Amino acid sequence: MKSIRVLLADDEPVILRGLKKLISWEKLGLTIVGEASDGIELKQQIEDCDPDLIISDISMPGYTGIDIIREIHEAGRAVKVIFISAYQEFTYARQALQYGALDYLVKPVNKNQLEQVVSKAVSLIRQETEGERNKEKLNHYEQRNRRLTIEELLDKLTDGNKGTADTLLDMGIIALSRYVSICLVETDESSGQPSRWEERERKLIDFALSNIIKETVEQSDNSYMFRKGERFCILLQHEYAEEPERIALDLHDKITSFLKLKVTLGVGNPVDGMDDADESYRQALKALNYKYFTGPNRVIPVKESRYESESLIQAPLHEIQSALGIAMKSQHKEQIEQECLRLFQTIRQTAGGNRNQAVSTVYNTFLQLEQELIQFGVEAGPSLQDTNPILERLANYSTFQEVEEDFRVLLNKMSGQIGSRMGSKELKQLSQVKTYIEEHYPENITLESMAGMMFMNSYYFSSFFKKHTGQNFKNYVTEVRMNHALRLLLQSDMMVYEIADSVGYNNARHFSDMFKKKYGKLPQEYKQSFKSQ
Repeated sequence: MKSIRVLLADDEPVILRGLKKLISWEKLGLTIVGEASDGIELKQQIEDCDPDLIISDISMPGYTGIDIIREIHEAGRAVKVIFISAYQEFTYARQALQYGALDYLVKPVNKNQLEQVVSKAVSLIRQETEGERNKEKLNHYEQRNRRLTIEELLDKLTDGNKGTADTLLDMGIIALSRYVSICLVETDESSGQPSRWEERERKLIDFALSNIIKETVEQSDNSYMFRKGERFCILLQHEYAEEPERIALDLHDKITSFLKLKVTLGVGNPVDGMDDADESYRQALKALNYKYFTGPNRVIPVKESRYESESLIQAPLHEIQSALGIAMKSQHKEQIEQECLRLFQTIRQTAGGNRNQAVSTVYNTFLQLEQELIQFGVEAGPSLQDTNPILERLANYSTFQEVEEDFRVLLNKMSGQIGSRMGSKELKQLSQVKTYIEEHYPENITLESMAGMMFMNSYYFSSFFKKHTGQNFKNYVTEVRMNHALRLLLQSDMMVYEIADSVGYNNARHFSDMFKKKYGKLPQEYKQSFKSQ
């Protein structure tokens, strides 16, 4: 078997000596045919020694490793390159991989690392002899599996392998069109839910779906269909920016009409060339995933998967959550529904298409309301005690609309418990007091002013309040203010003195002392420790 020719390069002689002694090159089937101590010498040695494999420092005088591999790539030489470096030069590494470097090792290189990557290189070089490459090209470009080759290349292209664009160009696949776009097609049965189709049924459906997509796509010049996992992927080369959405709508109509199938299509934005097809693919995938919020069985352009204007967000999330809590305590059904609508709209806008973030926000809102319900004097009933299954249930819904509906059911149960607890006159009075505190906590609320509002003397009101809450009035008002302060601290960019003023303290130092007494840390310390968790 022919020995593989190796060229070593490093500007440190000790490294060159170490590389030669580190592994048994001969046992691996390699012969060291040359050494270079800088980029200029390496460039000359490549011409003189005609190596199969180069192991080189990426940063040397004369020419860098990137300069060398770029020349190798542009010259079309069948040479494998392994780079080594004293530190992780990520820019170099990215460029090296772009031009086909086999691997990138960080010094100090140990024996196992070097043996592993050299063995990998030997295997690849053995497989890629000139005759084998010619045979592969012949099989790919001239025989019946040309279409499969195109599909494989397009699959790699959309994964970010830009080098495949050159091969596609050689094969005549790339057209002189203004735009390239990617469209993804997914049956709504295959989006993470258990399938009702048997294996044989699925194969027939896939075959029929594939045929309809091909027929529709082939009506558009220089456009191709290929598979990516369970999804069908369509590459469109076109002149008009609106064309992909038109084709997607036509395709959706045909699939639903002829196959009676529910499918969702995600459409990426047009990009300027085949090299950027992976960007359009990522956008199409984002649009497709957004069906969780929009609902399935439709065409979703990527522009619909984001809100263009921040002005659509009516209020910060913590304000809506607070308003919802007040509406729950006051048993105002219309206000509860209005705040629910605002909550869900804001979550859709701020989740960025992330279903886990959306579910987490809904669940945290539920926990917050439940805690407020307990503070209100209503212990959670059996339907609300075990919250873990609630999170699992919310996470398993296939659409955000189902999450919204379940959340409303939970609110109704909470509301019923509050209503039953508020049956007596005294509890209605207590509700009135707590609601007033929630709405006016930034103001100067005193025991005397509150007692006067309830037409009670101060002593009786103090006893009345402690009887039903287990707390004295001043501590309760402080706790409400601290709860709101904590929410502002963690969910806004307000300064400490601004938060203090917002919750009823005109002295920031006094506010900080009260905050530390409640939470064990000063506001900034608490925020910093929360971020580091």
